[in-house]
Amino acid sequence: MSRSIANIQYLEAKNLAHWMKSADAPLFQVIDVRGSDYVGGHIKGCWNYPYRRLKVDDGYMEEMYKALNKKLEDTGSDRSLNAIFHCAQSQQRGPAAAMKLLRFLPDDKLSNFKIWVLRGGFNHWQDQYGEDQELTEDYEPDIWSW
Repeated sequence: MSRSIANIQYLEAKNLAHWMKSADAPLFQVIDVRGSDYVGGHIKGCWNYPYRRLKVDDGYMEEMYKALNKKLEDTGSDRSLNAIFHCAQSQQRGPAAAMKLLRFLPDDKLSNFKIWVLRGGFNHWQDQYGEDQELTEDYEPDIWSW
Protein backbone atom coordinates (compact mmCIF):
# COMPACT_ATOMS: atom_id res chain seq x y z
CA MET A 1 0.00 0.00 0.00
CA SER A 2 1.34 3.40 -0.90
CA ARG A 3 1.10 6.58 1.12
CA SER A 4 -0.88 8.64 -1.34
CA ILE A 5 -3.93 10.83 -0.91
CA ALA A 6 -5.63 8.27 -3.15
CA ASN A 7 -5.54 5.87 -0.18
CA ILE A 8 -7.88 8.13 1.77
CA GLN A 9 -11.54 7.86 0.84
CA TYR A 10 -14.63 9.79 1.81
CA LEU A 11 -17.35 8.16 3.88
CA GLU A 12 -20.93 9.39 3.66
CA ALA A 13 -22.71 10.28 6.91
CA LYS A 14 -25.49 7.78 6.16
CA ASN A 15 -22.92 4.97 5.91
CA LEU A 16 -21.34 5.90 9.24
CA ALA A 17 -24.79 6.12 10.85
CA HIS A 18 -25.54 2.63 9.50
CA TRP A 19 -22.25 1.28 10.91
CA MET A 20 -23.03 2.83 14.29
CA LYS A 21 -26.42 1.12 14.45
CA SER A 22 -25.35 -2.21 12.95
CA ALA A 23 -24.24 -5.24 14.92
CA ASP A 24 -22.14 -6.49 12.01
CA ALA A 25 -20.41 -3.20 11.21
CA PRO A 26 -16.73 -3.12 10.38
CA LEU A 27 -14.35 -2.13 13.17
CA PHE A 28 -14.09 1.67 13.19
CA GLN A 29 -13.13 4.70 15.23
CA VAL A 30 -14.28 8.25 14.57
CA ILE A 31 -11.62 10.88 15.24
CA ASP A 32 -12.87 14.43 15.62
CA VAL A 33 -10.02 16.89 15.02
CA ARG A 34 -11.96 20.03 15.86
CA GLY A 35 -10.60 22.28 18.59
CA SER A 36 -12.80 24.84 20.30
CA ASP A 37 -15.55 24.12 17.77
CA TYR A 38 -15.93 20.67 19.39
CA VAL A 39 -18.28 22.35 21.87
CA GLY A 40 -21.93 21.86 21.05
CA GLY A 41 -21.97 18.21 20.08
CA HIS A 42 -19.98 15.35 18.68
CA ILE A 43 -20.43 11.96 17.11
CA LYS A 44 -21.10 9.39 19.82
CA GLY A 45 -17.99 7.49 20.82
CA CYS A 46 -15.60 9.69 18.88
CA TRP A 47 -12.14 10.57 20.09
CA ASN A 48 -11.19 14.24 20.11
CA TYR A 49 -7.64 14.92 18.93
CA PRO A 50 -7.52 18.61 17.95
CA TYR A 51 -5.61 19.12 14.71
CA ARG A 52 -3.83 22.20 16.02
CA ARG A 53 -1.92 19.93 18.37
CA LEU A 54 -1.62 16.95 15.99
CA LYS A 55 0.15 19.04 13.37
CA VAL A 56 2.95 20.15 15.71
CA ASP A 57 3.27 17.38 18.30
CA ASP A 58 4.49 14.01 17.01
CA GLY A 59 4.05 12.61 20.53
CA TYR A 60 0.34 13.43 20.33
CA MET A 61 0.11 11.68 16.95
CA GLU A 62 1.90 8.70 18.46
CA GLU A 63 -0.63 8.68 21.33
CA MET A 64 -3.49 8.56 18.83
CA TYR A 65 -1.81 5.84 16.79
CA LYS A 66 -1.21 3.72 19.91
CA ALA A 67 -4.86 4.08 20.94
CA LEU A 68 -6.00 3.02 17.45
CA ASN A 69 -3.56 0.10 17.42
CA LYS A 70 -4.74 -1.01 20.88
CA LYS A 71 -8.36 -0.93 19.71
CA LEU A 72 -7.35 -3.08 16.74
CA GLU A 73 -5.38 -5.54 18.89
CA ASP A 74 -8.18 -5.76 21.48
CA THR A 75 -10.51 -7.23 18.86
CA GLY A 76 -8.33 -10.33 18.75
CA SER A 77 -9.02 -10.87 15.08
CA ASP A 78 -7.44 -10.23 11.73
CA ARG A 79 -9.82 -7.36 11.00
CA SER A 80 -8.63 -3.99 9.86
CA LEU A 81 -9.63 -0.77 11.58
CA ASN A 82 -11.43 2.04 9.78
CA ALA A 83 -10.16 5.39 11.09
CA ILE A 84 -12.69 8.08 10.19
CA PHE A 85 -11.51 11.68 10.50
CA HIS A 86 -13.60 14.80 10.47
CA CYS A 87 -13.58 18.45 11.42
CA ALA A 88 -16.35 21.01 10.98
CA GLN A 89 -16.63 20.63 7.20
CA SER A 90 -13.95 18.01 6.49
CA GLN A 91 -12.25 20.32 4.04
CA GLN A 92 -8.95 21.11 5.79
CA ARG A 93 -8.23 19.77 9.28
CA GLY A 94 -9.94 16.38 8.80
CA PRO A 95 -8.21 15.49 5.53
CA ALA A 96 -4.87 16.85 6.78
CA ALA A 97 -5.08 14.74 9.95
CA ALA A 98 -6.01 11.66 7.89
CA MET A 99 -2.96 12.19 5.68
CA LYS A 100 -0.77 12.74 8.72
CA LEU A 101 -1.86 9.37 10.14
CA LEU A 102 -1.24 7.66 6.79
CA ARG A 103 2.31 9.04 6.75
CA PHE A 104 2.84 8.13 10.42
CA LEU A 105 1.84 4.46 10.17
CA PRO A 106 4.74 2.00 10.21
CA ASP A 107 5.13 0.09 6.94
CA ASP A 108 4.11 -3.20 8.54
CA LYS A 109 0.85 -1.65 9.82
CA LEU A 110 -0.36 0.04 6.63
CA SER A 111 -2.62 -2.83 5.64
CA ASN A 112 -4.22 -2.89 9.12
CA PHE A 113 -5.86 0.50 8.70
CA LYS A 114 -8.30 2.01 6.26
CA ILE A 115 -8.41 5.78 6.48
CA TRP A 116 -11.52 7.80 5.75
CA VAL A 117 -12.72 11.40 5.90
CA LEU A 118 -16.36 11.99 6.82
CA ARG A 119 -17.90 13.87 3.89
CA GLY A 120 -19.32 17.22 5.00
CA GLY A 121 -17.83 16.97 8.49
CA PHE A 122 -19.76 17.64 11.66
CA ASN A 123 -21.72 20.47 10.05
CA HIS A 124 -23.39 18.00 7.71
CA TRP A 125 -23.59 15.30 10.39
CA GLN A 126 -25.48 17.49 12.82
CA ASP A 127 -27.95 18.52 10.10
CA GLN A 128 -28.80 14.85 9.61
CA TYR A 129 -28.26 13.27 13.03
CA GLY A 130 -27.79 16.01 15.64
CA GLU A 131 -31.04 15.19 17.43
CA ASP A 132 -30.43 11.41 17.32
CA GLN A 133 -29.02 10.54 20.74
CA GLU A 134 -27.93 7.11 19.52
CA LEU A 135 -25.53 8.86 17.14
CA THR A 136 -24.73 12.27 18.61
CA GLU A 137 -23.70 13.28 22.13
CA ASP A 138 -23.88 16.61 23.96
CA TYR A 139 -25.75 18.21 21.07
CA GLU A 140 -26.67 21.88 21.52
CA PRO A 141 -28.94 22.80 18.58
CA ASP A 142 -28.79 26.54 19.39
CA ILE A 143 -25.06 26.53 18.62
CA TRP A 144 -25.72 25.06 15.17
CA SER A 145 -28.77 27.05 14.13
CA TRP A 146 -28.26 29.37 11.18
